[in-house]
Amino acid sequence: MTPITFKDMRGPILIVAPHPDDDVLSSGGVIQKAVRTGKPVHIIYLTNGDANTDSIRNFLHAPPIPASFRRLGRIRHLEALRVESFLGVSSNRLYFFGFPDALSLPIAKSTNENRVFRSPVTLWDRARYSFSFHRNAPYTRKTAISLFTEILNKVKPKTIIVNRADDTHPDHRAARIFLMDALRRTRMKPLILSYLIHFPKWPSFKGAFVPPARLNTRNVRALSLSALEQRKNLQAFRLYRSQFHAHDRILRLIRQKEIYWLD
Repeated sequence: MTPITFKDMRGPILIVAPHPDDDVLSSGGVIQKAVRTGKPVHIIYLTNGDANTDSIRNFLHAPPIPASFRRLGRIRHLEALRVESFLGVSSNRLYFFGFPDALSLPIAKSTNENRVFRSPVTLWDRARYSFSFHRNAPYTRKTAISLFTEILNKVKPKTIIVNRADDTHPDHRAARIFLMDALRRTRMKPLILSYLIHFPKWPSFKGAFVPPARLNTRNVRALSLSALEQRKNLQAFRLYRSQFHAHDRILRLIRQKEIYWLD
């Protein structure tokens, strides 16, 4: 892997997180370095991760009914605020779109940009959380692209960190589709660094922390973290208490380096 230095990442930096916790898993080290050096860093949360049935069962110990899923969405929002406060990011640089967890990909792929989708878990068809970036924004493809475009024009990022297109989680693929569609509506040419969270046998339980073999291409970049930064990433992730059931494989992403693909 080719090393990348934080100096290569011009600010402002925009991080796209499909759910709360993807911010730390993908870019916790970048966030720390940005805060320490004074580079502006902003984070979009596409969903509030409110469709996580494991969290409903193992954290809330509640029945899987709409009120429980809505409660989880509010909890995960508060967790994200605590995590980013711990890392040093102001809440006015965090944007919670409130789109439906586990339903974003059908919206992103809809051929009718005005079709309104309804979450099967919250039973909402719009961003009804009080903290949503645009409260009551309807769950449509047109709305999602508009929200991303608004943040792009507001932040004017020089570096964007977003999911790889082949991440196997549907919401992760949707986040990238929305971002790239919005970016095409601007004249911006930022540095785009792609990260990977969900992929078969990734990260490996054995051996070095390297990309999956078929993705280990020449455009892979590795950002080194100090022992202190790595430790703080783990401390930050532990503040996502609703995610304590996270699979050990996911926790292995919190390592001595953060891996990106240069688009």
